[in-house]
Amino acid sequence: MRPSAQPKLLRFTLPVVLFLAACTAPAPGPGQGLPGAVTPGATSAPLPTRAVVPRNAVAAEGALALATPPLQLSFDVSARITAVNVVAGQAVKAGVVLAQVDDGQLRDALQQARDQLALAEAQAAQQLAAARPSDISNAKAALNSAVARYNELKQGTSPLEIEEALRSLNQAKNDLYSTQLTRDVECGWSAAKPEVDKISPTDPDCKFSQYSVANQERNVTSANLRYEDAKQPPTKDKLLQAYADVVSARANVAKLETGASDEQRRASDLQLEQSRVAVARAERSLEKAQLVSPCDCTVQEVALVTGGISSPGATAVTLLRLDNIRFRTSNLTERDVTDVRIGAPAGLRLRAFEQPFTGKVRAILPQSSGTQGTNALFTVIIELDPTGEALLPGMTGEAEIEVK
Repeated sequence: MRPSAQPKLLRFTLPVVLFLAACTAPAPGPGQGLPGAVTPGATSAPLPTRAVVPRNAVAAEGALALATPPLQLSFDVSARITAVNVVAGQAVKAGVVLAQVDDGQLRDALQQARDQLALAEAQAAQQLAAARPSDISNAKAALNSAVARYNELKQGTSPLEIEEALRSLNQAKNDLYSTQLTRDVECGWSAAKPEVDKISPTDPDCKFSQYSVANQERNVTSANLRYEDAKQPPTKDKLLQAYADVVSARANVAKLETGASDEQRRASDLQLEQSRVAVARAERSLEKAQLVSPCDCTVQEVALVTGGISSPGATAVTLLRLDNIRFRTSNLTERDVTDVRIGAPAGLRLRAFEQPFTGKVRAILPQSSGTQGTNALFTVIIELDPTGEALLPGMTGEAEIEVK
């Protein structure tokens, strides 16, 4: 049989194709060598070019996680715990009282702060109100009296006043002598009377007379002090005090006539503001006697017992928000993360469920979460579409993220 001509044709065709390819290939440009040749001055070979393989999705494993961190609630006061209304695993609504401590002292503090505010308001109203004519007249009378007293002290005690003080002293001594005589009669005290015939000092009439003598002796002492004081010239301290009384009375008259100054108004406003702040703080402290749920949450942990003592700042109740759980990848490599875009659709399969779930890429965390071999790993957060299943943080699965 005659051999086929096809092998011979191939022997001629292949060299021609290779020749044409060599002729049409572009000549090496400046700085370029022939394939396989080493360029002078080059220190290392470039990184290999990544092969571009068309694909529609990238896959990564991960787990469900909370969109917001756990809420750790604590008391700000140390007090006896009077009620614990929840247990771990219980679903609670926003505004529900979770636990409460004894608030007796806090209520007393609030009432005291309110009383202080009422007093400050009354004082401010009195200080800032326009003076009545009778108030001004009384203030002027007090000023005149203070001036007269100061002038009298400067001039010293008059001879007439000294004589009057001496007369009062002598009168007190006479009254004492008369009272002593009455006591001697009531008690039967006399030198001529035998001791056995004297009345007992515990007799009611005798005892009353003794008290009268003691009172009269004190009167003599006071009158003598007044007499001695009248004979002395006024001291420097008395003059200074009298002058201070004059200055104070004069300032009071000026204040009533001109009304409150701007400085006094500012001081009054400051005092009122401080009192209002004290009330607000006391109200907040009373509110914090209760732990109130800030959201529709699930109780994760309760670290309280009724009858115990709360520790300020220590976590008492931990809440979780399960209404917005997201999927976080754990092994998405640096080669795959470059193809992921915000808003890209994603399908998810969780080991706890048979049916698949869907969602969208919400965020790509820029900081690497670790390495796997020589590849850096990154975290992508996928927000799940609404579902009726009870998803719990920590459930694991795999996500397939669409790429273009």
